[in-house]
Amino acid sequence: MTIQVTPIDNKGKFAFQNIRFIKLFSSFFILFILGSVGLYLLRGVPQDEIPYPDTASYGDVLNGYSGRPIPYNEILLAYRSWFDFNVIIYNDLNNVLSDQEFDSLDFDAIKRTTGASRLIKNGHRYWVLDKIETYRKTPIKSIGGHEFLVPGHVIVSMWDVVSRKPYTVMTVERDTIYTYFANKKVYRLIDSTGKVFTMQAASRAIAKDQTIDQLEQLGTRLVLPQGWQFRVDVLKEELVLASGGKTEIIQDEFQNTYQRNTAQ
Repeated sequence: MTIQVTPIDNKGKFAFQNIRFIKLFSSFFILFILGSVGLYLLRGVPQDEIPYPDTASYGDVLNGYSGRPIPYNEILLAYRSWFDFNVIIYNDLNNVLSDQEFDSLDFDAIKRTTGASRLIKNGHRYWVLDKIETYRKTPIKSIGGHEFLVPGHVIVSMWDVVSRKPYTVMTVERDTIYTYFANKKVYRLIDSTGKVFTMQAASRAIAKDQTIDQLEQLGTRLVLPQGWQFRVDVLKEELVLASGGKTEIIQDEFQNTYQRNTAQ
């Protein structure tokens, strides 16, 4: 039995090569589209669409609030940009909401209307200092039917926003002057290298019955990193912490917030 093999003519070769080219081009095109979509999703919110607070307006007179404790609430709107979140800080120091009023806000609607990637409720707080002042004219923005101050913003990693891991140093951009009067108590964290962080605000979000009088015993409830310590000091003289446009903060596991200071 004789098998005859018919050779492919030039026309057939050309058609075969065309099919291979089309398949190869289609594969690259699909990969290009998928890659472009992936990069677009990974990019998150474009920088020019993130509502950063206006930091250019300053006055000649210090404005602020005084008293201890000073109650307030915060809403943190986080806008993802690649692998970081730009977190815009909103607080109600200008017109403090009650616990019930704050909890009644429609946070889903606020997140949707502001275009935020995430919304973090940071309410039921109080300042544990004696004066908060700034030369900056703090912007005011209405969200959820209430006017909030927008004092600053902070950039944190995607993991830190999701996990909210305590004892993680974050850099916040703001222009504030915090004053602690002489003979008053301050509540401090000292890290393993000796850096001192003084509590600026306490939270009732987790320890709902935490009062300022209970902070002296806070050290017995904290699970500190290796080499860290909690300390209560009575100031011999007035302590002033000026952020100078940028400062470092940390939170403990009860979401109490501390600002780094150099006057130790």
